[in-house]
Amino acid sequence: MRIVDCTGCGLGRLHPRPSPELIARFYPKSYYGVTGAKFVPLVEGLVRLVGARHVRALSRGLVPGARVLDVGCGRGVLLSAFARRGFEAHGFEMSPSAAVGVDPRAIVRFGKNLHEAGYPRAHFDQVIVWHVLEHLPDPRRTLDEIHRILKPGGRLVVAVPNYSSVQARCCGAGWFHLDPPRHLYHFPAEALRQLLESTGFQVEQEHHFSLRQNPFGWVQSVLNCVPELPRNGLYSLLKRGNAGLPVCSQTERLQFLAAYWLGMPAACVQSTLDAFLRKGASVSIVARARS
Repeated sequence: MRIVDCTGCGLGRLHPRPSPELIARFYPKSYYGVTGAKFVPLVEGLVRLVGARHVRALSRGLVPGARVLDVGCGRGVLLSAFARRGFEAHGFEMSPSAAVGVDPRAIVRFGKNLHEAGYPRAHFDQVIVWHVLEHLPDPRRTLDEIHRILKPGGRLVVAVPNYSSVQARCCGAGWFHLDPPRHLYHFPAEALRQLLESTGFQVEQEHHFSLRQNPFGWVQSVLNCVPELPRNGLYSLLKRGNAGLPVCSQTERLQFLAAYWLGMPAACVQSTLDAFLRKGASVSIVARARS
């Protein structure tokens, strides 16, 4: 497999595309976490803290009781925070095993694709697609469906790894967010904007900083550039139930932990600079559904 880039917009695509059966093997239960928790306790707590803080930003401008859908909701980090703030929280997932541990206040539907969920037209005030679009075999069709189920003027928030980022360009094949074969597409910021405009959305805001994604991406990507170390070994070390992921020796474990605690402060500074240059490792866009 290799990544083929469009000479026009720069969109990267995994080629040849793996079969659905092969891709399914790369989404074991351990990928989603054990009993709804994906990382070791300290990291899991930080992820949920940042997630709750993130929802405060996502909630701005929503009326009380607004209906919100998280496409690819996973274990429901965002849904739980939305429910606590009094919003009507909905989630969509392809696999029930992915949604283990979701807050019982959230309403979750399942299907092979978003169309199978059967949501009514103009049903939601806001739809979130947070680091999911790159996993989907047909992103355009999914965005068309989101446009249908959003109210006119409703808000879409979509985030993807930024294929045109400083991090991606510096680390090349070692870039943590390449993640083949789970990531079928690789979006430069410009290609994502073009796709949204062509599916009926008007882009309003663009952000290039993510505390959950960008600093860790720098640390793990740099480690991936060291041939002697197992790929994504730090990520494996921080996960719960990491069966099937690289096995680390005691020396490697110490190296990874030292890189994490010593490297994250510098990675945060670099990620802030990347965001200032509008070349952050992830890009999130807020757009409105045109009538």
